[in-house]
Amino acid sequence: MRNIFLILIVLCIFIFGMSFVSAKEDAHFEIDKDQSGYSAIITLKDSSNNPIPIVKFSISITKPNGAVRTLPTKTLNNTGQNIFFLGTTNGNYVITVNFKGNDKYNPCSLTKTITVTAGGRSNSPYNYYDNHNYGDSLRMDEYIYDNYWDEEIYDDPRTYDGEWY
Repeated sequence: MRNIFLILIVLCIFIFGMSFVSAKEDAHFEIDKDQSGYSAIITLKDSSNNPIPIVKFSISITKPNGAVRTLPTKTLNNTGQNIFFLGTTNGNYVITVNFKGNDKYNPCSLTKTITVTAGGRSNSPYNYYDNHNYGDSLRMDEYIYDNYWDEEIYDDPRTYDGEWY
């Protein structure tokens, strides 16, 4: 009887100890408006508030007119954040992000409203690229690469500077 009791205690200690080893860490999103006023910066952080890089997440953006833009699954960059152009129309944009979790982090999601009040298109990705600023901002460069690589932003004949690559 004594041996069975001892075996049960050792087994309980082992199971209890393993639960801490295999426990996943909590994660949370932060959504902020960038300095241009047209974009949102999405960051995924761990429980110590450190950015979590290179993980997949989903995002949808509801525009002021109610239209919903659901993007294909995205991957956070090496800094653990991405920037998403909201629009140039003044109003409230509702951003919903969802991380399904992985072997290290628990799932999380966040919905936040960002108000665009900048007016005009002066700081849009199109003007950023058209004014030959590519390379000045890593966040904006990655945003353009992630979201406009297949669009005419690179092929605008008004801003063609002789480079074809």
